[in-house]
Amino acid sequence: MGSGIPLAEQDQIVVGKPLPFPVFTADGKLLLAAGRVVESDRQRGMLIASGHLRGGAAQASQTGVNIAIGVGRRGTEGPDAGFPPGSLEQLRRAYESARDRPAMSIARNEKEKASTVEMLGTHGQTIILTAPMLPDRSLVPVAADEVWLCRTFQMTSAFRFSAQVMKVASEPFPYLHLKLRQPVERRKVRGYPRARVAVSAEVRIPRATPCVVVDVSASGVRVVVDSDWALKVGQDVRLVMSLPMLGSSFDLSLECSVVSALGAIDSRFPNACFYGMKFTSPGEKDNLVLHGFVSERLVAELYPLWPMLSTASAPSAESF
Repeated sequence: MGSGIPLAEQDQIVVGKPLPFPVFTADGKLLLAAGRVVESDRQRGMLIASGHLRGGAAQASQTGVNIAIGVGRRGTEGPDAGFPPGSLEQLRRAYESARDRPAMSIARNEKEKASTVEMLGTHGQTIILTAPMLPDRSLVPVAADEVWLCRTFQMTSAFRFSAQVMKVASEPFPYLHLKLRQPVERRKVRGYPRARVAVSAEVRIPRATPCVVVDVSASGVRVVVDSDWALKVGQDVRLVMSLPMLGSSFDLSLECSVVSALGAIDSRFPNACFYGMKFTSPGEKDNLVLHGFVSERLVAELYPLWPMLSTASAPSAESF
């Protein structure tokens, strides 16, 4: 990796024109891919100040766009290549690696396409996030003092708020500090909190059909099945799964009703169909296990941001 952008290559970074070579951070993370248009003087200055070339500009322009670069965020490595493309186990592993941190969508305004980022933590009224990326894994240009529109789902409520960029950093990986600006809009959308999971299970309809449970609440689940096994809204099924909690494994067999058919909503897995189910007659033990399991997950995943947002907001019936 070269040190900085050589003067000869700096002249090739022109505002309004495609970048002739990819530019990386010092530790090899992609700042902007070859072929992307340099959008502003601010972005050009960021590339020159923080950018590095991999193996020289000529080599970078030939090979840089084909190099798989990690960006320090978990769950972006892609599905496990050791399993058949689109398989449920491939999906489960992808969701398992991505579930550790809650997500947030951010955009400069209502019209701009939002980017999904991961929340790393909070400090006072500051939220620490991974930097937003474009589909080609290059970084979205972000500058200090900009105000971004943020949306997230926490516990039982959806939140929308503005936040000011306080810090843009590239080491040890690209991340942002955003300062919360009040007021915060809050809309309660669920009666029970829901935890993200990636659990292999079975739906019995009555034949046992493999599925993956991707979120759980005390009242229901969201499951993924292969598109060959179509379910219908209103259909009664039995869900059999095992949930890890308190160092043990709890086996559950729950009567469910299909309440929503979401379809193939994850473009990475076009043959995987998502369904929402509610529990129809859970027993007392089932309720205790589900409540304890969800609570254990939410304490680990969602607690840092919930107190700050819930205190700064008031419930709203408006959709957003």
